[in-house]
Amino acid sequence: MVDAKQESAVDKATKEEEKKPESFETYAPISKIKRETLEHDLKHLKTVTYKQAIDSQRFLTTEGDIVYLEGLYIPDVQDNDVKTMAFLNTHLKDKKIDLYVCSERDCKQNDRLGDIRAHCVTQDNHIWIQSLLLHSGFAQMRIRKDWPFLIDALHAAEQKAAADKSGLWADDSFIIMDAQKIDDAHRGFSIVEGRVYSVAMVSNKVYLNFADNWRKDFTIVIPSEVRRDFSKHAIDVMASGGKNVRVRGWVDYYNGPTIEIDHIAQIEWLDDKDIEKQ
Repeated sequence: MVDAKQESAVDKATKEEEKKPESFETYAPISKIKRETLEHDLKHLKTVTYKQAIDSQRFLTTEGDIVYLEGLYIPDVQDNDVKTMAFLNTHLKDKKIDLYVCSERDCKQNDRLGDIRAHCVTQDNHIWIQSLLLHSGFAQMRIRKDWPFLIDALHAAEQKAAADKSGLWADDSFIIMDAQKIDDAHRGFSIVEGRVYSVAMVSNKVYLNFADNWRKDFTIVIPSEVRRDFSKHAIDVMASGGKNVRVRGWVDYYNGPTIEIDHIAQIEWLDDKDIEKQ
């Protein structure tokens, strides 16, 4: 739960948000979503009442549920976590929220803590909370292999935020990291962009290298099963040399900083709609 120090910071940020609700007023109208769009891949679980934010990505309901906002990554820099909690508390307090969860058998509706993983929509005016947080610049899109839902709509909201330089997107150098500048000390979820220097395949994995020294440079690792998914979409990842690429995921260290993807939507080719097809 929220500790006393953070609760005080959230209360202060909430008062500031109440005085300046411009972001909500700007982006709430374009964050609406149709029920049929949600129900194409998801199912309605139940309707709950928002009580308060527990952290920047989870909220408590008056019914006692804890809901995790799936499809997002919310950075905890520049007091963004506190500002996000204040934003949610200000504009969602006591509102009825419809929870939409995955309906596939192999998809988990709860996380390891037992919290409900859901896309959330206000019942009265159909504001999709994930889209609202993306549009307002509080969050980045996060793709999980077992929750590949509404990716195009999430991405569109993120792109709008980037174009508007809303929230954290006001600092381009922070929000998107340069593949040439990312170092071994960096860890955690990141969006990284750069030009692919070379491509290699080793033990059925494809490696996209971003400099001439593969032992130290930033690398994207594409496992064999993901490479096959690209092939099903007629995309030859081996042809990505020289292309400008953006990738999102967790940076780890293996012969330099590395992101190993598990879903094809984690990569964007920036030169073209996609790379050269087979």
